[in-house]
Amino acid sequence: MRVTLPVYIASTSLAAILALAAQGLDRPVNAQDVPTADTDTLPGVEIVTEPPAENAAEATTETAAEAGTETPTSGAERPAAIAAGDDDAVAPDPATADLEAETPPMASVLALTVADSLLEEPYRVGEERRTVEVASGDTILALMLGSGAASRDAHALIDALETVYNPRDLQIGQEITLVFNHHGYSSSLEGLELMPSVETIAMVRRNADGDFEASEVANDLDTRRVAAAGTITNNLAADTGAAGVPYGVLVPLIRAYSYTVDFQRDIQPGDSFEILFERDFFADGTQARNGDVLYARLRLGDRDLAVYQFETDDGMVDYYDRDGLSVRRALLRTPIDGARLSSGFGMRRHPILGYTRMHRGVDFAAPTGTPILAAGDGVVDLIGPNRGYGNYIRLRHNSRMATAYAHMSRFARGLSRGTRVRQGDVIGFVGSTGLSTGPHLHYEVLIGGSQVNPLSVDLPTGRELAGTELARFRGVIDALDAAFAESLRERDQLAETPEP
Repeated sequence: MRVTLPVYIASTSLAAILALAAQGLDRPVNAQDVPTADTDTLPGVEIVTEPPAENAAEATTETAAEAGTETPTSGAERPAAIAAGDDDAVAPDPATADLEAETPPMASVLALTVADSLLEEPYRVGEERRTVEVASGDTILALMLGSGAASRDAHALIDALETVYNPRDLQIGQEITLVFNHHGYSSSLEGLELMPSVETIAMVRRNADGDFEASEVANDLDTRRVAAAGTITNNLAADTGAAGVPYGVLVPLIRAYSYTVDFQRDIQPGDSFEILFERDFFADGTQARNGDVLYARLRLGDRDLAVYQFETDDGMVDYYDRDGLSVRRALLRTPIDGARLSSGFGMRRHPILGYTRMHRGVDFAAPTGTPILAAGDGVVDLIGPNRGYGNYIRLRHNSRMATAYAHMSRFARGLSRGTRVRQGDVIGFVGSTGLSTGPHLHYEVLIGGSQVNPLSVDLPTGRELAGTELARFRGVIDALDAAFAESLRERDQLAETPEP
């Protein structure tokens, strides 16, 4: 860029020129307005000086005289020339006269031009925080290089980051904040921030020596209790979702109740629910994650089933009813989430063989690939194809009790005969192998080697609280009942508050 300045402007400092531009250009700029300073070098701008205005006027007159033309009459001289009878003088147009009066002097325009040139990219000064979202195939190194970081800085930052975070753990959709420091026409990578989990922030910054150092900072989370209540009109998942309970919160609750509730047959329209769960928030008020269910209550017909989360003296966390009896049983009633009971236990006409025979288990219809859960703690006793059962697993839970799972599409990885499993572990996936008309799970419970009805068998109960633990549990019941009532009241008050 080539900029021509009056002599007294070109000899000033760059800061003084910017100060002139900031004055609003409401008056002519005089030489005394500008302090004398050493000339600054402005990258990309060639400054050429011109003589002061009076010399320029003389030069213009001389040039006009040499060319045999008259010097144009200025706006201030025109009225006098007209009054003296100068036939060549032209009366000024009022609109033009106003425009001339408002036009800022050339020195001010040039100062503004110089100031504007500093605001154009890539001239930048100061720190910039740039947040990028990880897409498929991205790496932290590639994101830094793509944002303009020098290769040497990017590799040095990765080396420091690896002391607190494995870059290979990067997830699609994860956000990374890159910190740059701009020095006019150059920039440098100064740091990086990311959250490996909602609890921590991994940070990398330059130290006093200019080297990168990594650290972990704990996120300051605010845990709040959220209450929900409602009546079942459709199904439990849909109605709790409409009341503000995320499905991820509902799943462990369904498992807690699955020992005593058949979710296909026991829940009817008109039944009701109450749920109190935790939700964590970041310091800025945005939601971080949903937490545990602390209390729940299902009113199913004439059954009133309330459960409370409680940690025993040995550190075990479980759900207990009001009497201090663990809801956990030796076996799950339904070892599959969200399935429909399609066939019960007893005599029936076989859909493929065409004759009536004993159906020694229950069937749960579900889409192919739906996870199948171990009904209880045990050991894999048999795994593999098994005639009409198709892909089959039998788990031994103790010397008398076992469970069997048939028609699987495939088994979970790592399972073989003798493998130990925990209640709720995924052991396989719904399929339609063997004698089957469609994807479903055939589930059996065996007592002493004989199949019994899984939906009516009397299962052993879990732990029962006593003594000081029971006394402490009763205090937890009172506290959670009060917390639920208070949270529900706050929710209702907020819903009734009119918007401004």
